[in-house]
Amino acid sequence: MLDQKDIDMIRQVVREEVDERASKTEDSLLDEIGRTQTYLEKQINEVKKNMDELSQYYRITKLESDNTALLLKMIDQLNRRVEELEKRTA
Repeated sequence: MLDQKDIDMIRQVVREEVDERASKTEDSLLDEIGRTQTYLEKQINEVKKNMDELSQYYRITKLESDNTALLLKMIDQLNRRVEELEKRTA
């Protein structure tokens, strides 16, 4: 039969084993979290880069659209002036 001293020793060995396994599990989890963080940071940087490119494209497209609208307005005004001149000379 085991006496109290033997039981305490077994308890200590089991506690150390559990602590060691918990420590290994914690290390594994922290490593995995680090890898996940690195991966996600890379993905976020790619998304930011894509957003910057889309923003530039949007600005360029908006400027082109504004310029086209101004040109059409100028052409319309010129057409009116030409029509008036044609009426005066006819």
